[in-house]
Amino acid sequence: MLDLLIINGHVIDPKNNVDEIKPVAIYGGRITKYENGEEAKHVIDAKGKYVFPGLIDSHAHMFQDGTEIGMYPDTAYIPTGVTSAIDFSAGVANYSIFRQAVIARSKVRIKSFLQVCSAGLVTTSYHECINPKYFNAEKMDRMYKENRDNILGLKIRQSEELAEGLGIQPLIATVDIANKIGCPVEVHCTNIPVPTSEVLKILRPGDIFQHVYQGVKNTIIDENGKLYDCVLEARKRGIIFDTAEGRKHGDFEVMTKAMEQGFVADMCSTDLVLGSMYRRPIFSLPNLMSRYLCMGISLNEVIRMTTERPAKLMGMENEIGSLSEGAYADVAIFDIMDKEQLYKDWKGSKFLANKLLKPEMTIKDGYIMYCAPDYIYEN
Repeated sequence: MLDLLIINGHVIDPKNNVDEIKPVAIYGGRITKYENGEEAKHVIDAKGKYVFPGLIDSHAHMFQDGTEIGMYPDTAYIPTGVTSAIDFSAGVANYSIFRQAVIARSKVRIKSFLQVCSAGLVTTSYHECINPKYFNAEKMDRMYKENRDNILGLKIRQSEELAEGLGIQPLIATVDIANKIGCPVEVHCTNIPVPTSEVLKILRPGDIFQHVYQGVKNTIIDENGKLYDCVLEARKRGIIFDTAEGRKHGDFEVMTKAMEQGFVADMCSTDLVLGSMYRRPIFSLPNLMSRYLCMGISLNEVIRMTTERPAKLMGMENEIGSLSEGAYADVAIFDIMDKEQLYKDWKGSKFLANKLLKPEMTIKDGYIMYCAPDYIYEN
């Protein structure tokens, strides 16, 4: 007998090219094959709803109580259909306590990128140090090797205000360390001190260009709104583009101009911190996804950006991010409501959306962990 059976829901599972009404069966914390007529201990009627793989936020800051910006992953994510996420907060000096105190105790599945600044992002009172002479490459190598099941790569914030006259040398040094370790690099690209092309030339296949729609300086489009050729060339080489819009990294004009020229980011993520959790302009991952849907990205693609692709980045493409037989039973049930919502970007530009992705239920490892108060799914 099955543990859970979800019936009558419109299943969207991009990894398996599923876009239809069909049952989803769960047994022993995993997705399992459904045999017609098979009984279940618990049946969830999802008629009129959408059924997605558990969502994945590919960029966030979850070092709760260990950094000033660290938000609470279970509180922020479980009620919004998010079952996995990637953190970018800790450095070699505090990663171990982050793993013990937060990762090990969270219901949300968390993997990490290690900040090249040893202290990570501990405070908002001052910027982290990205001067390469203070990088502890030996300890990064050891930390990565001892935690390969969790640490995915290295992270550098290559903003002009952090570089302090060093130009792009911090990124070059980070990539050099990553080459020796054997891992990818994720680079924060808001207000970079050099043209976008120079950053992309340094990045390797599998590296992540973060905050792709930022509009502060050296963006992905020129002064006439034309997408730089180097962006498309980088994608062909295997560079990954993520949004991580946060509070100041999303520019509607940059996004729409890029979309008009056929460019859409690979992943949709929030860059959530304590100060933006359930607050404008991001609020939550589904709220951001709602805007992308209304801006013209198909529902299938929005779900792919928040399931299949980040699952691959986490090295878990056969275990999460899909409803494949044998995958962890992480499932998100949503309604898509007709609701007007006014969005504003970092410089005050407005966008009026008319659809809202409303979380109805979150299932993690086969257990119901959230259900909206008005979702009465049993007869």
